[in-house]
Amino acid sequence: MKRTFDLLKYLNEDRHSQTIVWLCNIGAEKYWNETSKGFTDPYEEGIVNRMEEVNLLLCRKQDIMILREYPDKDYLEMLKRFGFSIPTILVPENSDELTPISELVLRDKKLQDKIRAISESMEKAYFMPFAITCHEEQIAKNCNLEIIGSPSSINALINDKINNRCLAEKLGFRVCEGKVCGSIDEVRKEYYRLREEPCCFNKVIIKEPHGASGKCSYIIEDERKLEPVLKMIDKLSRHKSERRWVVEGWYDKKSDVNYQLYISDEGEVDVFSITRQILRGVVYEGSQYPSDFDNAVINEYMNFGKKLGKALYEMGYKGIAGVDSIITDEGIIPVVEINGRLVVSTYTSILAQIMGDVKTRVKYYNVVSANLLNYKYMCEMLSKEGLLYDKDKKEGIILCTSGTLPQKKFYDSSKYIGRIIALIVSSKWETVKSLICALDKLILHCSKEDLGDEVKTVGNKIAE
Repeated sequence: MKRTFDLLKYLNEDRHSQTIVWLCNIGAEKYWNETSKGFTDPYEEGIVNRMEEVNLLLCRKQDIMILREYPDKDYLEMLKRFGFSIPTILVPENSDELTPISELVLRDKKLQDKIRAISESMEKAYFMPFAITCHEEQIAKNCNLEIIGSPSSINALINDKINNRCLAEKLGFRVCEGKVCGSIDEVRKEYYRLREEPCCFNKVIIKEPHGASGKCSYIIEDERKLEPVLKMIDKLSRHKSERRWVVEGWYDKKSDVNYQLYISDEGEVDVFSITRQILRGVVYEGSQYPSDFDNAVINEYMNFGKKLGKALYEMGYKGIAGVDSIITDEGIIPVVEINGRLVVSTYTSILAQIMGDVKTRVKYYNVVSANLLNYKYMCEMLSKEGLLYDKDKKEGIILCTSGTLPQKKFYDSSKYIGRIIALIVSSKWETVKSLICALDKLILHCSKEDLGDEVKTVGNKIAE
């Protein structure tokens, strides 16, 4: 059966076909389901929103990329030097750092008219957002674009940790020891069950059904922290129509793994990326591709992915899904969480495949610096140390974004905060490790001045 659209094909071997309109609407989860309204840091949100520039690394020349701010010209020139194609970049009028990008697009009728005119000038244009909510569906309708993925209602169903656990159990997959709890008392009882024999977990995680990047998940390492956390989640959930939590034992893991599925309109399932993830607690800090797992582990994940993808398709889901998994001493737990959308490692893992036979590692650095660090300056420092990516050798370090760099002062302090997202590339893992060590030293040099405990604390909070 012939596929109507094949994203992986168009990004790899057939890069001159079709036009894709890209939109990296990170933070879409709040439109699908009720989430706890806890503390939010506008500085953190602003940095996360500018991570949209990572999407540029996948674009082809004929594509359109919608961004909230036009990128640094030095950044675009360097991407060209590295061998990347620069698409047509469109920016909504009256943009700001915090308003969700899709809302900015929907406010800008001229921008929508422009996209619609481009779409109508060709046979068909496709729309590939990071995630699909009612806003992206409206943009597709207004601009005459064919959206790639599932309806918002289906995405809301998939992006639910309780539904994820229930689906894994239904498929006969091994799941984390624990249960779904419907009251604070039940959460408390399950916590003590998991801590006592025969389970004997040193840590327990309490997860709200919704929330990404570690938000709304609470790791309890000490019994003294239990009651304060229960009090907090009780308060945060009072406005919700339904109060449920997933309570699970926290495993000593051999590996954190993410594997990604592409489910076609016809139900064909590709398991196109299996990466080793680097996490700090529950927060993503980078990934390694290829994963270096042995063939037996790879084959297991291929089989899990095919079975899970078929089940998701039967639920009405199509497009890309990212699945978080862990490997313990007892084996693979195939589903810890399903993201019914793209994830940041989607971009970097596909990019690694496009680049050919290379080893890659993505690493995040949350930086607080006494100096403004723009893209040109950072690349000059990398070049001076012999670390900057060389297209001919396919080796070195690529800074994936410019907008997230420390270029904005933190409140009334004299310090700049930001995030450096680095892609480290080589044909050998030994060289990748050496490049990471050199980059670690360089980043430390950038923020070596004593910054003060308060600023350091906030800097450490800036995480995806």
